[in-house]
Amino acid sequence: MKADTAHLFDFLSQNKTIFEIPVFQRNYEWDEEQCEQLFNDLVLASQNNRDHFIGTIVYVSETGSNLSHLNRIIDGQQRLTTLTLLLRAIANQDEEHCQEIEEEFLFNKYLTANNHLKFKPIEHDISAFNAVMNNKLIEFNEPSKIIENYRFFEQKLQNSPIKIAELYEAMNHFELVWIELNNNQVENPQEIFESLNSTGKSLSASDLVRNFLLMGLDIDEQQQLYQEYWLKIEALFSTKTFAEFLRHYLIMQTHTTVKKDRVYPTYKNFFYDKQLNAVSALRELTNFARLYKQLLEANTALPKLNKSLLHINIMDSRVLYPYLLKLLADKETDSDQIIELVTVLENYLFRLKICSRPTNGLNKIVAALCEDDDHLLE
Repeated sequence: MKADTAHLFDFLSQNKTIFEIPVFQRNYEWDEEQCEQLFNDLVLASQNNRDHFIGTIVYVSETGSNLSHLNRIIDGQQRLTTLTLLLRAIANQDEEHCQEIEEEFLFNKYLTANNHLKFKPIEHDISAFNAVMNNKLIEFNEPSKIIENYRFFEQKLQNSPIKIAELYEAMNHFELVWIELNNNQVENPQEIFESLNSTGKSLSASDLVRNFLLMGLDIDEQQQLYQEYWLKIEALFSTKTFAEFLRHYLIMQTHTTVKKDRVYPTYKNFFYDKQLNAVSALRELTNFARLYKQLLEANTALPKLNKSLLHINIMDSRVLYPYLLKLLADKETDSDQIIELVTVLENYLFRLKICSRPTNGLNKIVAALCEDDDHLLE
């Protein structure tokens, strides 16, 4: 491990270097609030003419072809992405320094990889990012945080009382701590990542599980599994629903209640207890995610079941989902039995609602049902 402090421009000006966001990282998610704070920090650095600490960048360094370097960002990707967008916005409004910014901080002139760009975001954001960097926004019409935040910086620069050239100069007051890891068994990037994100506030449960499953693999396998499984799951759910799916999946599998803030550690324990590997775990998550989507939409192959599911969804009681997920996946229980079981649960839930009785006690009942559902038919 190597670590030191550096000014932003010294860090970004490394020759023939690509700063890559690995597939196991989350998509770019900074909102206007975070961008506003970053811009305010820049204004303050300009006014005070002093250094301003902006955080830590952790990366795994690898040697690439043609004397190049590949720095895979483990922590700090949101900040680094946003700083790059701000630099692009400054370059487009500061003719005097445009070429300097592009050649020093945005592009690798003598490296064709990654279309000469120094920064490579996660695949979900690549098209939008490339449109910004190559000034082709007119060709991009999809919703994107990348585009929104770039446009935000354009406006802030246009309305700023401080000259753009002065703001550009002030960006070099941004100081960071960089930590370079070697991708070996002595320095485990996964453990360091978890330590840096131990509070769980910055990352969702789905972010942490994705990181856990993909981070320890080589880059080719990461890409393959990300494309084959993870992207397909992400296409089904929002981030919030994804985390809820993971919690219900774990309740079904472990037969115990799982608190929202314990999803990730519970998943890790489940993974090790069942002696899973990344492929088997992702394959199973994908299969159950598709079943979960059927529950959310009340859209199974059984019309009578769909009617009961629709009523359960109207009553907003996804607490039943772990057991319903188990039923949909059960190949031994025939359709009539599944419909009968779900009808019983629907009626029970309806009675609780009519009598204004709390449903929080259902958590333990559902967890127990996932372990043994035979007694409902007695």
